[in-house]
This record gives sequence, C-alpha cells and structure tokens, in this order.
Amino acid sequence: MLISMNPATCYNLLMQWILLCLAAAFLFSISVFLDNYLIDVHFKGRQPQAIKVIDAPLYFILAAIIVLVFGLEATSLPIILIAVVSGLITSLASIPYYLALRDEEATTAAIFIQISPVLCIIGDLLILGHTIALQQIYGFILILIAPVIVALSRRSKNARKIEIRASLLLLLYVVLYAIGSISYAKAELDRPDVMTLFFWFSIGRASFDTIYSLISAKSHKRFKQVLKAKPLGFITLSVLTLVVTVIGDFLIRYSYNFAATSLVSAFANASELILTFILGIVLTLLWPKFGREKLSRHIIASHLAAVILIVIGIILAN
Repeated sequence: MLISMNPATCYNLLMQWILLCLAAAFLFSISVFLDNYLIDVHFKGRQPQAIKVIDAPLYFILAAIIVLVFGLEATSLPIILIAVVSGLITSLASIPYYLALRDEEATTAAIFIQISPVLCIIGDLLILGHTIALQQIYGFILILIAPVIVALSRRSKNARKIEIRASLLLLLYVVLYAIGSISYAKAELDRPDVMTLFFWFSIGRASFDTIYSLISAKSHKRFKQVLKAKPLGFITLSVLTLVVTVIGDFLIRYSYNFAATSLVSAFANASELILTFILGIVLTLLWPKFGREKLSRHIIASHLAAVILIVIGIILAN
C-alpha cells in the first residue's frame, strides 16, 4: 500500500500509526496498574471479574456518547456482526485477565501479553493471506521463551505453581484478545466509518458484560460488597480505568487503517512492555501502593531478560 505513495505521504502515514501506537501503549501500561490496584485493594483478590458488573452500564453509556457526538453511518450487516462479535470476544477475554491479576504483578502480566503479536501474525497469514518468513519464526521462538523465563524464575515450588496457573490464564486471555483484534481488523478491510464500527464493538462488549452480570450471582454479590466498602473510590477508579482502556483500545483499532494488524500489535506491545517495566520500577519507588511491584534483583533480572528477548523477537518477527 505504501509503495505506490510518494515519500512524504508514506512518512506521514508511518508517523501517524507509530504515534497512535505509542499513545495507546502508554495508556495500556497505566491501565494494567489501575486494574492491578482495583483487584488487590478493592477486591482483595476475590472474584475480581465482578468488575464486569459496572463495566456493562459504562460501555452502554460509551455507545450512547458515540451516537450523540459522532452519529452513526449506514453499515452492512456482516460488518456490524463482526464488530459486535469482536466486542463479545474481547469482553470474554477480560475474565481470565482479571483472574490472572490476582496472582500477577502488572509487569509480569505485560510480559505474557506479548504472545499476542505472534497470534496476530498467524491470523494475518490465515485470514489476510500474508506469508511467514524463517526470520519471523525465530522471532516467535524468542517471544515464546520470554514468559517461560519469568514463570520459572520463581524460587519456591508454591510460587512457581501460582505463576504457572496465572500464566495459563494470561495465555487464554491473549488467545481470545487476538481473535477479537483479528476479527475487528477484518471488518476494517471494507473501510467503514471508524466511530460507527467502534460503536458496534462497544455494544458487543456491553452486551457480554450484561449477560455475565445477570448469570453470575457470585459476581453480583461481590460487586455489592466492594461498592458498599468504598463507593466513591471504587466508582471513580473504575470509570478512570475504563476511560484509559477505551481510549487506548480505540487508538489501536484506528491504527489498523494505516498498517497490518500484526505490525500494529507488535509495535504497540513492545512499547507497552518497555513502558510497563519502567513504570513498574518508578511507581513502586515513588508510590508503592499503586506500583505494587516486587523489586528484588532476581525478579528485575528475569524481567529484564524477558523484555530484551521479546523486543528482539518482535523486531525479527516484522
């Protein structure tokens, strides 16, 4: 696509999606710490997926705001269905994500999430007809080794068992999120109105959150307990987390207009990983209650090794 354009246009498009990805990566880094704080402090590790009870009305409000501010354009039924299904799958993915954060720090979670570019590249291969070079396979291997290093770096047997359980949950999250992202990118191929597509995606997320809230009695009970304990703090933090996540999510999905899904995913995830690693150290030193990272030399060394492997892997994979 870029080859047929003049150099100035190519440069502008390149800078556009890179800046979008960097902004999204920063917001996602912040959102992981916000999620971690919500789960550890407000939910105290019990039934953290009950957050979805408040997410449901918030996503419906977001959809209403999109209609009021931007309006909706006519879109074909297949594109609407793909966007809604993408929202449903993305919402489903958040359940294992919240459960994993009970036992994981934000930086460790970010490392495991780096598997998603591999899945997006495979999705591009199967759905969009892209090819995979030998160099990319080497990159995949490095990316997949990195989380294993982190999982095995825990010294006690019990800690490793907890790490492996959280790792499997994060892997499930990554697989589901990648499927949702690839589906959304598929809908983008027909160049529908950006805000209209995001509206239907939000409807999909709100619908799943609503269904889950209605069928999960334990989540409803836990949500009421948390809300009763610190209502103002919990609602404020939940809204802030959703705003940060939604803006980051929109920026990433908008980037699909300018580059391949796998390239956007790889660059954004690599940036998010580096930013999360840095923020984890800085926030823990300056604001321990929010950063909440373990800063022993052993843990920092294993995380740093994983970050280096993943960055090299992503470079090779693209």
